[in-house]
Amino acid sequence: MKIRTKIQSYSSLFLSVMLILLSIIVLIAFLWISVERERDLLEDKASLIEENILTKDLISGDPDLMEPYTPDDGMVRIFGTDGRLVKSFTDEEDLEGLEVKSINEKGFDFSKADGDYVLTYRYAYPEEGKKLGMIEVTQPQDTLLENLSTLALVLGGASLFVILLSIFAGKWLANLILKPISIMSGTMMDIEKSGEFKRIPLSDQSKDELQVMGVSFNRMIERLERNYNRQQQFLSDASHELKTPITVIESYSSLLKRWGMKDEAILEEAVEVIHHEAIRMKQLTEHLLQSASQSEPSKDIEGKVELISFCEQIAQTLRRTANREIKIQSEFKEIYAMAISSKLEQVLVILLDNAMKYSESDIQILINRRANEIFIGVKDQGAGISPEHLPHVFERFYRVDSSRARKTGGNGLGLSIARTLVESFGGKLEIQSEVGEGTLVTITLSHQILI
Repeated sequence: MKIRTKIQSYSSLFLSVMLILLSIIVLIAFLWISVERERDLLEDKASLIEENILTKDLISGDPDLMEPYTPDDGMVRIFGTDGRLVKSFTDEEDLEGLEVKSINEKGFDFSKADGDYVLTYRYAYPEEGKKLGMIEVTQPQDTLLENLSTLALVLGGASLFVILLSIFAGKWLANLILKPISIMSGTMMDIEKSGEFKRIPLSDQSKDELQVMGVSFNRMIERLERNYNRQQQFLSDASHELKTPITVIESYSSLLKRWGMKDEAILEEAVEVIHHEAIRMKQLTEHLLQSASQSEPSKDIEGKVELISFCEQIAQTLRRTANREIKIQSEFKEIYAMAISSKLEQVLVILLDNAMKYSESDIQILINRRANEIFIGVKDQGAGISPEHLPHVFERFYRVDSSRARKTGGNGLGLSIARTLVESFGGKLEIQSEVGEGTLVTITLSHQILI
């Protein structure tokens, strides 16, 4: 059974039971109050008759004298001490056949007279402590029963109307309560079918439990989406970042296979480079795992780096593996800075790799120092980037030329990763390019310079 049907059924059933109980209570209360009123009326009549039965000679006198003391449509009978009927006063022949009770039976009595219900009150009247007889006052209860039937009919009709109204109200209430749940269910099914992360539209006016559940659901979706994107980013970054050291290791291992055993210098260089790239791969893997995890990444330690020799070492490795000329240009013989060497090397490898992909001529690494800033630029003589693409080149997966990207194997992640790394150690990454003139990507370090 659907929740909507349960709400309608249970609410209508509960209201029906409550209305039936209420109607029964009202009918019982009405009957009890009415009977009590009738009893008080008959008791007052009997007391009045007792007060006047001897003084006004009601028993032996004219029946008209008894008329003020006789209830409307009712009957008064007076019995003697021996139980004989002394006198009867009534205009209703149906009441005359009422069974005569023993005069010792006192109090009230419900009985039937010719098929109609009557209420009878018996009262013993004494004179100076001596019992003389019994006064019996009888009143038909047709009006009481008619009023009771009318009240039952009114209560039944009103209850039926309220129950029918409750069915529609239950439907409206079910729709009101279940609307947010239906939206959540629909959103979940859309997520299951499309595989997209969607949020439940919420109203700021509502502050109930369903609103809290909707907010919790949206938070959960945001967290799932964030983790999914982090996983996708991890896979993309891993494939991009690990490609270069794997290529270097592959190139030097091939070099070793061909010439390394015969040339001791090549053997030593190849072993050194392979060892260096293996260490870098390990560091890259650690960084990628940290970026994919939800915990805070470990703090990288800055160290004193001589930038010219540092860049020359990276260039030498890429010269050998890519068979390309990479020149180092600087006005200074040495430039020292506090930097995170692993991240800086990762950035330079990305920039040099891009330059080699999109340029056939020599590549330059420009290192300079002005005031408290150090500039490391990677310049190529390639086709350059048009002005409309420049603002977007640091966006993830953005590629200036998709056909060229397919040819070179690019996926639009390199510059985005590079900028993230540079910003992580407080630097800036800027790009300048002209179509047909080439591209210059500059790393600006703002750390304290060591001379």
